[in-house]
Amino acid sequence: MTTSATAPATGTGSSPWQRALASVLDDDVLADEVEGSSRETPSIGLEFDLQLPVLRRVRRESAGAPYTLGMRPVRRGRRGEWIRGGLDWEKVADAGVSGLLTPEQADWFDEIRALANVRSRHVVHDRHWVYLEHYESPVLWSLLGRAGELNVEFVSKDRGQPVRVAPPGRFQIDLVHDEDEDLLLHPEVVTGEGRDAERRPLDSAGIVGAPGHGVFFPEATPDQLRGAEDLNAFPLTLVPLSTRLTREQRQFLESTPKVTVPREEIQEFLDRWFPRLHQRIGLTNDDGSIELPEVAAPEMVLTVTHDDLTVRLEWEWEYSQGGQRVRLPFRPLDPLGTEPVKRESTWETAMTKAVTRRIPDLEFRRSAYVGYDAVVLLRDWLPELEKVHDLRVAVTGTAPAYRPAQQPPEITVSTLPSDRRDWFDLGVTVRVGDFYVPFADVFRALAQGQDVMMLPDGSWFALDAPRFEQLRELLREARSLQETPGDELRISKHQLGLWQELEELSDRSETVSQWKQAVARLAEREPADPIPVPDALTADLRPYQVEGYRWLCALRELDLGGILADDMGLGKTVQVIAMFVRTLAEAPATTRPFLVVAPTSVVPNWVSEIRKFAPGLRVSAASGTAQGSGESPETLAAGNDVVITSYTLLRLDEALWTRPDWESVILDEAQFLKNPRTQAHKAARDLRTRTTIAVTGTPLENGLTDLWALLSLTAPGLFPSRREFVETYQRPIEVSSDRQALARMRRRISPFMLRRTKDAVDLQLPPKLEQTLNIELSEEHRKLYDLHLQRERSKVLRLLPELNRNRFTIFSSLTKLRLMALDPSLVDPELEISSSKLEALFEHLPEIVAEGHRPLVFSQFTGFLKLAAARLKRLGIPYSYLDGSTRDRGGAIGRYREGTSHVFLISLKAGGTGLNLTEADYCFLLDPWWNPMAENQAVDRAHRIGQDRKVMVYRLVASGTIEEKVMELKHRKARLFDSVMDDDGTFSSALTEQDVMDLFAG
Repeated sequence: MTTSATAPATGTGSSPWQRALASVLDDDVLADEVEGSSRETPSIGLEFDLQLPVLRRVRRESAGAPYTLGMRPVRRGRRGEWIRGGLDWEKVADAGVSGLLTPEQADWFDEIRALANVRSRHVVHDRHWVYLEHYESPVLWSLLGRAGELNVEFVSKDRGQPVRVAPPGRFQIDLVHDEDEDLLLHPEVVTGEGRDAERRPLDSAGIVGAPGHGVFFPEATPDQLRGAEDLNAFPLTLVPLSTRLTREQRQFLESTPKVTVPREEIQEFLDRWFPRLHQRIGLTNDDGSIELPEVAAPEMVLTVTHDDLTVRLEWEWEYSQGGQRVRLPFRPLDPLGTEPVKRESTWETAMTKAVTRRIPDLEFRRSAYVGYDAVVLLRDWLPELEKVHDLRVAVTGTAPAYRPAQQPPEITVSTLPSDRRDWFDLGVTVRVGDFYVPFADVFRALAQGQDVMMLPDGSWFALDAPRFEQLRELLREARSLQETPGDELRISKHQLGLWQELEELSDRSETVSQWKQAVARLAEREPADPIPVPDALTADLRPYQVEGYRWLCALRELDLGGILADDMGLGKTVQVIAMFVRTLAEAPATTRPFLVVAPTSVVPNWVSEIRKFAPGLRVSAASGTAQGSGESPETLAAGNDVVITSYTLLRLDEALWTRPDWESVILDEAQFLKNPRTQAHKAARDLRTRTTIAVTGTPLENGLTDLWALLSLTAPGLFPSRREFVETYQRPIEVSSDRQALARMRRRISPFMLRRTKDAVDLQLPPKLEQTLNIELSEEHRKLYDLHLQRERSKVLRLLPELNRNRFTIFSSLTKLRLMALDPSLVDPELEISSSKLEALFEHLPEIVAEGHRPLVFSQFTGFLKLAAARLKRLGIPYSYLDGSTRDRGGAIGRYREGTSHVFLISLKAGGTGLNLTEADYCFLLDPWWNPMAENQAVDRAHRIGQDRKVMVYRLVASGTIEEKVMELKHRKARLFDSVMDDDGTFSSALTEQDVMDLFAG
C-alpha cells in the first residue's frame, strides 16, 4: 500500500500534532518544514552583535575603541525574524550539502570561519560567534564584499537594523575651532573624493585587526550611545581602510579620541607639536578656519670641512620650527625633554641605521680624519653616503692633494733593554725621505689591511708589497707571543728565529750586544772560536757529542734553555756531564750546583755516569723525602756540585726544592712532563734556576702540545700562551697539514732544540733489522675475537659523537680488543683457549736461546708477560722479569747482564727508560702500540753505543685484528714526529674520531 501526504486545506501547512512536536523539539528547521514555507531557498544572513567588552561594561563612558563585534550565520524563520535555525560556524559546510545553504553560500561562510581561525592571534572565537575586531587579514573585506552576489544579508542582532559596508576610507585628524575658539582634534575616516567625500567621526569606533585595516561604529551621537541599553538599536557601518593604521594612529584612537587645545596654547601646538604629529598621523583643516604651517621633512646633515690635510666631519639633525630650520647636534635624545625642538626618535634611529648599512665602520663620534683614513673617507665613503635618502652632504674648503712618495721606504728593526726580565722592547721604524713613520702607525695600518700609508705632507707609500705583508704577519705573531698583552711590543730572548726573520725583511737592524751575541752563537753550530772539551772529562766524545756539548755551553752562558733531543743511545748524558765539568772549571767558587731531575729508575745511572766521566765532581742523589731521609734539598745543594732527584721526590717536596738557587736544571727523560697540568710540571716550572735543559729522545709523543709543554719549561718566552700555540701551530699543522705553519714553527724552535738521529751520525753501529710477523689466529681464537669486536664496535660507535666525554670508555673497549688479540684468558680467565701469539713466540724463543742469543721480550700488558714467564718456567729457561711493580730492579738487570738469565721479559713502560742492555741482540714486541716513540725507546735499549752485534727486531701482529689498525695509526704518528723533528714530510693528526672509527673497522 502506498500513501501520500497532502497539505491541509487550512493553509497552515501542518496539523496540530506536527506543530506541537516541532515546538517540543525547538527545531526551527523542522518548524519551517511543517509550516510548509513556500520559499525554495531560505533567506540567509550574517548577523552582527555590537557589545561592550565584559571588562568595559562598567565604564561605558570611557574613550577609545570600546566595542566588540560578533558575527554569526543566521536564516529567516517562519515568523520573519532572523534565527540561528540550526546554523553555526561548524555546520556551515554540512548545510551546503543538506540544502539549507547553497554550495556557494556554504563556501563563503566557511572561508570567513577559516580566516578567523587561521589568522587570528586571539583564541576568542567559538562555534556560534567570531569577532570582527580580531581578524588580522584584510582579505576579510573582499569576502564581505561578495555577500550581495550570494544573497547574504547583513543584519544586526534582534533589532534588524541595517549594517552597511562603506567604500574604502582613509584616516585623518580634522582640526576645528569650537564655540570658545579652542582647537579640537577630531579623528575621522573619509570615504570618497571631492564633493562625494563623506567624513565620519571616530569618537566611538571599533578597530579591525592590528594595528588596524578597518573600523566599525554605530551611527549615533555620543549622548545617544551613553543612554542606550542596546547598542544594536543603531545602524552599523563598517569601513575598510585603504592603508593600514600606523601604531601611532591606533594609539590615538584608543587613548585620546577627543583632544582640545586651549585658545591661548594654539600657537605652541602649531609651532612645536603640529610638525611632529603631521609626520606620523596626518592633520587637516577641512573648513579652512585655521592656517596650518607648512611642514618640511627633517633631514640628517653631514658637513665635510677640509682643513689642510685634515678632513673634519660634523653630523647634525635639521628640523623645522616656526618656519625656520633648526639644527641639533648628533647626540642621544635628552631624557629631561629640554631640546629646543621635539625630535623624532624613530626617524633618527632609522636614519642612523641607513647610514651604518652603507658604511659599517663609520663612527659618528669621530670628527677628524687624516692620512689613510681621510683617503678612504673621500674615495670610498662619501660617494656611498650621498646615496642615502634624507641625508644632505655639505662640503666646504679645498680638498687636499695626495701623491705617491718619491723615495722608497726603508725599514729598520731594533731591540732595546726592557723592564721585564728576559724580554726586549722591539722597535720597527719606516723612513721615507725625511719622514719617519712611528711604528704604532705602521703596525696599525698593516693590521687593518690598509693599502697605503700616509706621510705628513700628504704623500703616501704602498703597503701592498710582499715584504710588508710578511712584516704584518711577523708583527702579529710577535704580539700574540707576548707574555702579557699591552701597547708596547716586546720580543723574548728565546724568540731568536722570529728576530732573524725580522732582520731579513729589514734594510737595517740595531740591537743590544747581548741579543746580537745570542743570535750569532746559536746560529753557528761550528763557531770560529770553538769551546774546548775539558781535560777533566774522562770520556772521548764523538764529533756530534762535541757539537752538543758546545751548544749546551752556549745556552747556559746566554742564560737560555733548550731541548737536547738526540736519538736513544747517542750519549746525551755524557754531553750534559761535559757541560757540568766546563762550567765548574771556569768559576768553581761562584758556580751554583746543578740539579738533575730524572725518573726514579734512572737516578742511580746518573750517579754512576757522573762518577765515571767526571770523578772530580761532587755528586749526591736524594734518597727519599726530606722528612724520611733527613736530608733537605738545601743541605744537598750546599755540599755538592751536582744534585740528583726523581720526579716523584720533586713533586712530594715541591716547596723545599724551590728554595735553593740552581745553576741549571736538567730534566732527564723530560717526556715525563709532557702534561702541563700535572703537579710535577708545575714543580719543575717553579724551580729557581738560570736555565733549564730538557733531555729526551721523544720530545713529541702524542701531539704538538707535548712539545709545547717542554718548551714552556726550557724556553718560556718562545710560546708563552698555550692557546695561541694551539691556534697558530697545533691545529693548522695536525688538522690541516699546513706546511707554512710547520715551517714557521720549526724555524722558531730550531735554536733551542738539538736533535741528531742514529742515521745522521757515524756511530758505526751494527745494523738493526726489523720484521713484522703476521700471526693467524686459531679458529676458536678468531670466533671469540670477532664476537667481542661486534659488541665493542656497536658500543663505541654510539659514544663517538661525544669523543672527549666518553674517551675513557672508548679506550677501555680498545684495550679489551687488544687483550683478546693476545690471549682470550686476559679478558675472561675461565676461557681455556691457547694464545695464537704465544704459540708463535715460543716457536722461535727456545731455538734462539739455544743458539746463545739474548732476547728481550716487550709487552704493554703485564698479564701477558706473566703468561710468557710461566711458559719459560715450564721449559726450564732462566729469565729476568721487569715491570713497574718490580722492587729489585737492579737485581733483575744484573742477572741478565751477567748471563744468569737468558731472556728478559720487560713491560714497555718500565723498560722505556734507564736501561742499557747491549748484551741483547733480539727484541720481540708482542703487541703494537700507536705511539711509535714508545717502541723505539724499548728497542734502543739494545741498539745503542756499545752494541757489537746486529739487532733483530720482531713485531708480532695478529692478522685481521685491531693490531693491524694500530700499526697503520702508528705510521701516521711517526710521520708527525718526523715532520716536526727531522724533515718536511706530510703527516696526519693525533688520535681523532676518525682514528677510532678506523680502529674498529671490519
